[in-house]
Amino acid sequence: MTESDDGLGKTDCLEASGHAAAACKNIQEFNRASMWSRDQMPSETADQLGDLADLAAALPQAFSQLSSVLAQALADQVLTMDSMTEESDPAMAIGLARLHLDEARGVAVELHRHLNNAQNATAHIISHSVDDHQEAMPRDQP
Repeated sequence: MTESDDGLGKTDCLEASGHAAAACKNIQEFNRASMWSRDQMPSETADQLGDLADLAAALPQAFSQLSSVLAQALADQVLTMDSMTEESDPAMAIGLARLHLDEARGVAVELHRHLNNAQNATAHIISHSVDDHQEAMPRDQP
Protein backbone atom coordinates (compact mmCIF):
# COMPACT_ATOMS: atom_id res chain seq x y z
CA MET A 1 0.00 0.00 0.00
CA THR A 2 1.04 3.54 -0.58
CA GLU A 3 0.44 6.50 1.64
CA SER A 4 -0.64 9.79 0.19
CA ASP A 5 -1.27 13.17 1.76
CA ASP A 6 -4.48 14.82 0.60
CA GLY A 7 -3.05 18.30 1.26
CA LEU A 8 -5.22 18.69 4.34
CA GLY A 9 -2.90 16.78 6.63
CA LYS A 10 -4.87 13.55 6.28
CA THR A 11 -3.00 10.51 5.04
CA ASP A 12 -4.81 7.63 3.44
CA CYS A 13 -3.62 4.26 2.27
CA LEU A 14 -4.94 3.34 -1.14
CA GLU A 15 -3.80 0.95 -3.77
CA ALA A 16 -3.56 2.23 -7.33
CA SER A 17 -7.10 1.04 -8.07
CA GLY A 18 -8.41 3.06 -5.14
CA HIS A 19 -6.70 6.20 -6.42
CA ALA A 20 -8.10 5.71 -9.93
CA ALA A 21 -11.61 5.20 -8.52
CA ALA A 22 -11.24 8.27 -6.28
CA ALA A 23 -10.10 10.40 -9.23
CA CYS A 24 -13.13 9.26 -11.23
CA LYS A 25 -15.47 10.04 -8.32
CA ASN A 26 -13.90 13.48 -7.84
CA ILE A 27 -14.39 14.37 -11.51
CA GLN A 28 -18.01 13.22 -11.34
CA GLU A 29 -18.54 15.38 -8.24
CA PHE A 30 -16.85 18.32 -10.00
CA ASN A 31 -19.23 17.88 -12.94
CA ARG A 32 -22.24 17.99 -10.61
CA ALA A 33 -20.92 21.00 -8.68
CA SER A 34 -19.93 22.99 -11.76
CA MET A 35 -23.36 22.45 -13.30
CA TRP A 36 -24.72 25.05 -10.85
CA SER A 37 -21.79 27.52 -10.96
CA ARG A 38 -23.54 30.13 -13.10
CA ASP A 39 -22.13 33.13 -11.19
CA GLN A 40 -18.57 31.85 -11.02
CA MET A 41 -15.82 34.37 -11.63
CA PRO A 42 -13.53 33.75 -14.64
CA SER A 43 -10.56 33.63 -12.25
CA GLU A 44 -12.15 30.64 -10.50
CA THR A 45 -12.69 28.98 -13.86
CA ALA A 46 -9.04 29.65 -14.75
CA ASP A 47 -7.96 27.99 -11.49
CA GLN A 48 -10.14 24.96 -12.24
CA LEU A 49 -8.75 24.76 -15.77
CA GLY A 50 -5.24 24.85 -14.30
CA ASP A 51 -6.08 21.96 -11.96
CA LEU A 52 -7.61 19.97 -14.81
CA ALA A 53 -4.54 20.71 -16.97
CA ASP A 54 -2.36 19.34 -14.16
CA LEU A 55 -4.54 16.23 -14.03
CA ALA A 56 -4.21 15.77 -17.80
CA ALA A 57 -0.43 16.28 -17.55
CA ALA A 58 -0.22 13.35 -15.11
CA LEU A 59 -2.20 10.97 -17.32
CA PRO A 60 0.59 10.03 -19.78
CA GLN A 61 2.73 8.74 -16.91
CA ALA A 62 -0.22 6.82 -15.46
CA PHE A 63 -0.92 5.24 -18.85
CA SER A 64 2.74 4.34 -19.32
CA GLN A 65 2.88 2.74 -15.88
CA LEU A 66 -0.30 0.73 -16.55
CA SER A 67 1.23 -0.46 -19.82
CA SER A 68 4.36 -1.56 -17.95
CA VAL A 69 2.25 -3.38 -15.35
CA LEU A 70 0.52 -5.31 -18.14
CA ALA A 71 3.84 -6.19 -19.79
CA GLN A 72 5.20 -7.38 -16.44
CA ALA A 73 2.08 -9.48 -15.82
CA LEU A 74 2.54 -11.10 -19.22
CA ALA A 75 6.18 -11.89 -18.41
CA ASP A 76 5.70 -13.09 -14.83
CA GLN A 77 2.23 -14.63 -14.60
CA VAL A 78 0.36 -17.51 -16.17
CA LEU A 79 -2.56 -15.80 -17.88
CA THR A 80 -5.71 -17.14 -19.52
CA MET A 81 -8.83 -15.47 -20.84
CA ASP A 82 -12.29 -15.86 -19.31
CA SER A 83 -15.26 -17.05 -21.34
CA MET A 84 -16.78 -13.56 -21.69
CA THR A 85 -14.69 -12.71 -24.77
CA GLU A 86 -13.89 -14.24 -28.11
CA GLU A 87 -10.20 -13.42 -27.61
CA SER A 88 -8.33 -16.50 -26.45
CA ASP A 89 -4.77 -15.17 -26.30
CA PRO A 90 -3.86 -13.03 -23.26
CA ALA A 91 -0.71 -11.81 -25.02
CA MET A 92 -2.83 -10.49 -27.88
CA ALA A 93 -5.23 -8.79 -25.45
CA ILE A 94 -2.36 -7.19 -23.54
CA GLY A 95 -0.73 -6.08 -26.78
CA LEU A 96 -3.98 -4.43 -27.85
CA ALA A 97 -4.45 -2.78 -24.45
CA ARG A 98 -0.88 -1.45 -24.53
CA LEU A 99 -1.44 -0.08 -28.03
CA HIS A 100 -4.54 1.77 -26.79
CA LEU A 101 -2.65 3.05 -23.74
CA ASP A 102 0.10 4.36 -26.01
CA GLU A 103 -2.52 6.17 -28.11
CA ALA A 104 -4.16 7.51 -24.93
CA ARG A 105 -0.82 8.99 -23.86
CA GLY A 106 -0.77 11.13 -27.00
CA VAL A 107 -4.39 12.16 -26.52
CA ALA A 108 -3.65 13.13 -22.90
CA VAL A 109 -0.73 15.31 -24.02
CA GLU A 110 -3.08 17.09 -26.45
CA LEU A 111 -5.74 17.40 -23.73
CA HIS A 112 -3.17 18.98 -21.41
CA ARG A 113 -2.17 21.43 -24.14
CA HIS A 114 -5.76 22.48 -24.78
CA LEU A 115 -6.62 22.84 -21.08
CA ASN A 116 -3.42 24.77 -20.43
CA ASN A 117 -4.20 27.11 -23.34
CA ALA A 118 -7.74 27.64 -22.01
CA GLN A 119 -6.35 28.38 -18.55
CA ASN A 120 -3.83 30.85 -19.98
CA ALA A 121 -6.57 32.56 -22.00
CA THR A 122 -8.72 33.10 -18.90
CA ALA A 123 -6.05 33.69 -16.27
CA HIS A 124 -5.95 37.47 -16.60
CA ILE A 125 -9.65 38.23 -16.87
CA ILE A 126 -10.83 40.62 -14.19
CA SER A 127 -14.50 40.43 -13.34
CA HIS A 128 -16.37 43.46 -12.10
CA SER A 129 -19.86 43.27 -10.74
CA VAL A 130 -22.50 44.08 -13.33
CA ASP A 131 -23.79 46.78 -10.99
CA ASP A 132 -20.38 48.50 -10.97
CA HIS A 133 -20.54 49.62 -14.61
CA GLN A 134 -24.20 49.86 -15.48
CA GLU A 135 -26.36 52.80 -14.67
CA ALA A 136 -29.60 52.05 -12.98
CA MET A 137 -32.31 51.35 -15.49
CA PRO A 138 -35.16 53.82 -15.22
CA ARG A 139 -38.29 52.16 -13.99
CA ASP A 140 -41.38 52.25 -16.09
CA GLN A 141 -43.73 54.75 -14.60
CA PRO A 142 -47.47 54.20 -14.72
